[in-house]
Amino acid sequence: MGRVYSITITNHASRPDSFMLFQTPLGDWEPGAATTIAWFAQYSSPSPDAAVKFWWTTDDIGFAWADSGPLQPGAVFQPVEIVDTMPPINQWTLTYQNHTYTFIDPRTGPNPASRYLTEDRSIPADASASVGITMAGSTFCAFQARPFWNIAYSPHPRVPVFLAYGDYAQGDVIDASTIENPLKLVYEPGVYSLYTTLNPDNRWSPPTPEAGRAPAGNRSPASPRARD
Repeated sequence: MGRVYSITITNHASRPDSFMLFQTPLGDWEPGAATTIAWFAQYSSPSPDAAVKFWWTTDDIGFAWADSGPLQPGAVFQPVEIVDTMPPINQWTLTYQNHTYTFIDPRTGPNPASRYLTEDRSIPADASASVGITMAGSTFCAFQARPFWNIAYSPHPRVPVFLAYGDYAQGDVIDASTIENPLKLVYEPGVYSLYTTLNPDNRWSPPTPEAGRAPAGNRSPASPRARD
């Protein structure tokens, strides 16, 4: 298990809603191919002591597939199957057999620092399924499934992570360019835990290292919230 990163947020907002983490997908694929997924989300009601904490590791990478339909805002990526890509087994193939998708042929890929997914010739050209990359057990980006397509992903220890507040649930397909007031979380070398506050005017306090900060009450781990 690699280094654990975390963000703790104190909620002084003017309304209850959900904190959501997302990433800007970067990897060895064609521009525009990847769709952003709400990586983690946690509902929170503001109060003087309300706090939410998310944590993750950047080396806990997997692949997932979902019967999501077209990957557009309003859709949801709900994984049907997730496979681990811990080296030496860091390459899988997605196939379509007996009217369902499945991962097969786990093997060692060319570079132990990367993760590889191959979609074989059996994938329908008009596939309703999508494939995603997971980090810390939750999908952060996805691609519409298609035949004869390869995905390569190289995890980075300080991947850009953004924090938002609004009507989100884990797995939502989102358009990152439309998110209001996202906060970029920058982890400087040697810093793994950050702390911020969402203020009543919906502005974020600058993220600061959490070490040495007095603990807040009612802190809860990252988890998906139920949809209405």
